[in-house]
Amino acid sequence: MRIFSILLGVLLLSILLPCAQAQELQPPSWELGWTTDVDPKYTVELDDDWDVEGELVVFVNNERSNELNLALTYDFDEDGPFDFDGPESITVSANTNDTFTITISGISDKEVRAFSPSSSLPLTVLAEESIGETSVGNQEIEADITVPRQFRLIPSIVPPQDTLFSGSWVEFSMAVSNLGNTQDAITVAEATIRSCPHLSVVGLDQLENTVVGVTNDDNSNAATFTLRLEASSSHQERKCEVSLAVTSEGDDTTRSTSTNIQVVAPEVNEDIRDDDDGDTSSDAMEDSTSLPWASMNETILALFISFVIISSRHRRFQ
Repeated sequence: MRIFSILLGVLLLSILLPCAQAQELQPPSWELGWTTDVDPKYTVELDDDWDVEGELVVFVNNERSNELNLALTYDFDEDGPFDFDGPESITVSANTNDTFTITISGISDKEVRAFSPSSSLPLTVLAEESIGETSVGNQEIEADITVPRQFRLIPSIVPPQDTLFSGSWVEFSMAVSNLGNTQDAITVAEATIRSCPHLSVVGLDQLENTVVGVTNDDNSNAATFTLRLEASSSHQERKCEVSLAVTSEGDDTTRSTSTNIQVVAPEVNEDIRDDDDGDTSSDAMEDSTSLPWASMNETILALFISFVIISSRHRRFQ
């Protein structure tokens, strides 16, 4: 019985030894992974024109003693706003860690702006090793791609249709468009008026803390406000530059717009004398001018008569 157990053990060892040697002779594995940080998502860069910039770097680690040839495919929702461009294959030398780059671009400005920052688009990279037409192994990795939040509140002015006179007021409209990709709010609204210290804008307080949703392509849902321009009674006739500015809650950026407003002063009526009044004044001036000469002649005559009377009396008493 003891001899039988020994023989059975030798038999089992002879069976398992080739299997262990076969496992040791298998080539080392290869690995596919992300060099770019994609946890939890990868956020592309956006410029003011909604152009997309982004790159994903992938590594392939080949621990084999022979080179590794992989075919690469990219799986993503083609109805999304992104396009991905990467190599179709890669060859990695033995005992080498190599990388390749996937470039991300936008399908169109309109689709990129319409893509919500709270959403993401999955990208799957598949690497497949084949011998001839037979697949001998594959690996895949996945990343979620998203866009950053963009804030851009843009004010615009619709000038008043009525004439603004000194001592009066007119209404005009102001629109605030949200050309970003997420909801925003107005924190501060203010007016600056140049060259016209007696002109003021009334009603800006209604803009503060107003939430502005993302504006449509036709700007039909922009936030609109009715304001007043008031000119004091002492305002001179002048063209005034009016600037209105709003500050975004999202990026704390102030953006402004300007327009020119003409203030009209009322006409001043001056007293104008007619020709008859002018002639009368002239005649009166001539009469008043001749009066001193008439009284002087009379005075000389009175003095002469007085002199004659006095002389006659003087001779009589001699």
